[in-house]
Amino acid sequence: MRRGAPPPYVLGAHWLARANADHQAVLLSWTRNELVDIRLGVRCNAVRVTNHRLGTAALGQLQQVAEVVGPVGPVIFNEALRCVEFLIPCSATTIWDMRESEFLRGSPNVKHSPVLRCPPPGKGPVQGRRWLVEPDGTGTLTHPHNLAAALRAARRILHGRGGAGLAA
Repeated sequence: MRRGAPPPYVLGAHWLARANADHQAVLLSWTRNELVDIRLGVRCNAVRVTNHRLGTAALGQLQQVAEVVGPVGPVIFNEALRCVEFLIPCSATTIWDMRESEFLRGSPNVKHSPVLRCPPPGKGPVQGRRWLVEPDGTGTLTHPHNLAAALRAARRILHGRGGAGLAA
């Protein structure tokens, strides 16, 4: 009897773990329900939205238009910092000038590249961090232009200046 494919979060865990040199150690830590520092600049970089209400509203905007602009990549909620962290492509621009957010960028050629503390995909929160959108193994990441548009739309909505979404 042939088995079915593993769940997307398992594929996502393997995909993301390969950002680190010892990806087996990453997977082992995740089986113990531990946070793991994933190197940025290898598989992805990140944008940290420092206002969690703005970040979750932007995620909602992206999810509403995903069929048009493309799928949303992995997203982490960080309870301790009250922020939302979006994984974006490494090839994304180094220019990021959005209020209430910061661009977290690494380089595969730098030994001590910045890291993103990631909970295990497919499990609940660990030390206040949880996936809002889990990696699914496809390598899908949020395009920074779409994220910027979603942040602008979310800011307008949160400040009561219209609800037209990304099209506004």
